[in-house]
Amino acid sequence: MRRLLVVPVAAALALSACGSTQSSSSDVQFKGAQKDVADVVDKLATAGRRGDAKTICDDILAKQLLDQLKTAGGDCQTEMKNAIRDASDYDLQVRSVKVTGANATAQVRQGKDGPTATFSFVKEGASWRASALGGS
Repeated sequence: MRRLLVVPVAAALALSACGSTQSSSSDVQFKGAQKDVADVVDKLATAGRRGDAKTICDDILAKQLLDQLKTAGGDCQTEMKNAIRDASDYDLQVRSVKVTGANATAQVRQGKDGPTATFSFVKEGASWRASALGGS
């Protein structure tokens, strides 16, 4: 059961498991809250490249995901280390961002021509946090 809770995060990290080793970026220039959301994706890619599970757990994932993981008996840092180890590249391209109040979604593609996934975000205090990574 614990693995099921981190599958969306692991999928996001594994989404970029093939391809180039470029940093995450986008052809689209975002402003305001859209830029803030896109920056979270960039932070995820950077943390993945650095093998920094602590940053993913402390600064990227929403409290809701952390609580679900804890309730299931999981340890975020251990699970993220496993997900990072399974991925080989972190080139995440933010294609679009839609913000509705304290919620947002981003279409994120692996590299220039890879698969696209929907990442969801929630505003916690002054920061955007990932609430679901890799859904369709």
